[in-house]
Amino acid sequence: MNQQNFHKFFTLYFIVFGIIISCFSVIVAYTFEIKDIEIDLNRKAKEIFQIKNETILKPTFENIDNIAKSLAYDNLTKKFLIERNSLNKENLNNIFLAVANSNSIIMQARLIDKSGQELVRVDRNKENQQAFIVGEKDLQNKYHRDYFQSISKLNEKEIWHSKLDLNIEHGKIEIPYRPTIRVGIALFENNQFSAMVVINLLTNNLFKSLASSSIFDCYIIDENKNYILHPNQEFAFNKYKNIARDISIDFPDGLNNGIFTFSLKDSLKNEDNAILILKTKKDYKKELLKERTNVAVIVFLLTVALSFIMAIFVSKTPRILQEKLLKANKKLNEFTLIIDKYVITVTTKIDSTIVEASKAFEQISGYSKEELIGKKISIISNPKQDKMIIKELWKTILDKKIWEGEIQNKSKDGKDYWLNQYIIPKKNAKNDSIEQFISVGVDITAKKELEKFASIDKLTGIYNRRMLDTFLQKEIEVAKRHKDNLSLIIIDIDFFKLVNDTYGHLVGDNVLKQLSKIISENIRISDIFGRYGGEEFLIICTKTSEDSAFILAEKLRKEIENFRFEKVGYKTISLGISSLKKDDNIELLFKKADEALYGAKKSGRNKSIIYR
Repeated sequence: MNQQNFHKFFTLYFIVFGIIISCFSVIVAYTFEIKDIEIDLNRKAKEIFQIKNETILKPTFENIDNIAKSLAYDNLTKKFLIERNSLNKENLNNIFLAVANSNSIIMQARLIDKSGQELVRVDRNKENQQAFIVGEKDLQNKYHRDYFQSISKLNEKEIWHSKLDLNIEHGKIEIPYRPTIRVGIALFENNQFSAMVVINLLTNNLFKSLASSSIFDCYIIDENKNYILHPNQEFAFNKYKNIARDISIDFPDGLNNGIFTFSLKDSLKNEDNAILILKTKKDYKKELLKERTNVAVIVFLLTVALSFIMAIFVSKTPRILQEKLLKANKKLNEFTLIIDKYVITVTTKIDSTIVEASKAFEQISGYSKEELIGKKISIISNPKQDKMIIKELWKTILDKKIWEGEIQNKSKDGKDYWLNQYIIPKKNAKNDSIEQFISVGVDITAKKELEKFASIDKLTGIYNRRMLDTFLQKEIEVAKRHKDNLSLIIIDIDFFKLVNDTYGHLVGDNVLKQLSKIISENIRISDIFGRYGGEEFLIICTKTSEDSAFILAEKLRKEIENFRFEKVGYKTISLGISSLKKDDNIELLFKKADEALYGAKKSGRNKSIIYR
């Protein structure tokens, strides 16, 4: 073979060899790319399910469960069920209304007695609209409804979730359709079922959030393979609309090959036994395949071009027979969903130095990651936080156990916020020592604001009667258990009616506010102060004898006596004092203080008198 033929042969040999190697490399790379697509889709499906389950479904139903419990166990609810008077009814209506307006997905909140009759009902027509109280004449009897029968058979403190269905009014499905789920809790008196609280949720926006995905078509089916959620709204809740839709129409090859299923029983604790199905969108998968094909073609063409160059080079230099093959396998790793955008997490060293923080943590704390990394977790500490809770927290996590509880923090701009936190010790696999602490939190600030709203007197900003009764009962139990002193001071403004009659209620309200401020500034941190009603105020003096309480009462009386109120001038107060005895209960302790107050007023007012 002459040199020219050798050159042609060698050139052709390397060109053909290069093309074969190129084809083989591209085929292998393309095969791995296709496999990576399936792995990537599986990962993304799990991430999407995790986000929808942990940040949408679970928090929604945990929040509604807590609201249902709060309404059911509220003292005013119990009191209304016993007394059934119009004042209690009005107050209870207002509480139900406030709760509904605090959460825009609540469609109905109802109190139903054991006969099935609605006693209190608050409705909302659409999400983000204001809720309203349903009038007495429009209240219905729900005895024969399935959910009434189910809830009436619950055990005490047991929560019931209905199936996801369409709302029914007067025996017919509402049109336009209103997807809903009911949360119910039974109330008991003397171990006998007496009433129930039922909350209906508007789930349109909830379903929109669940269905939202640029990658997957989202379906939810029940255990009988009826659709609850379907990309085509016509087939959503097909069982209730009497529309037949066999699942094989949407999934002719079964639930595999780019289709991912996840159980929702952990979040939707009802009889649906619902399953979330994520079906890869055709356009998305087609785009991925097109992208991978384009990459493979480019790699192939580059490899062939390189083979030509190498063949020409080798044909000119026969001694150089070993050439490196072009590696044409480039994996494309996409990270499109960032979990830390939605979950409030922070990681610290064992000495509480922050080493990592999520975007959600940055957002709620107001600090940037640069401001957080390297700082102690105390940067968000709130001076109002109970120190005993923090002490118990550290004891638990240093014992290598998970701590769960509510923590009050302070953001960079000084605002208070609350988290329900799980703090998890991360241990060294070799020696079992603690390396880091990982904190995962859920924002419960709105829930805490609602609790505060229910316990504060709107006019004066101090505790209301409901909270005073709760505190007094608790402090009596504590004082008896530890054999501590406990005293009660009842305060009444002398001739307050004359203020309202002479100057009007706005001036009277201003007097109540100013008096509340004076007393708040002159009592101890341990004293519990609130408005008991009208012009009557109450101070619970913990670990205080009647003589010490008298000294405090006189101090307050003189402060008020020497204060000049706007427009009204000088006013005085009368005070009645009682102290807890061995056999006293809340009613007797209050009665004694009230009698002492009556004595102070009868003997000329502007006096402090101890019950003897």
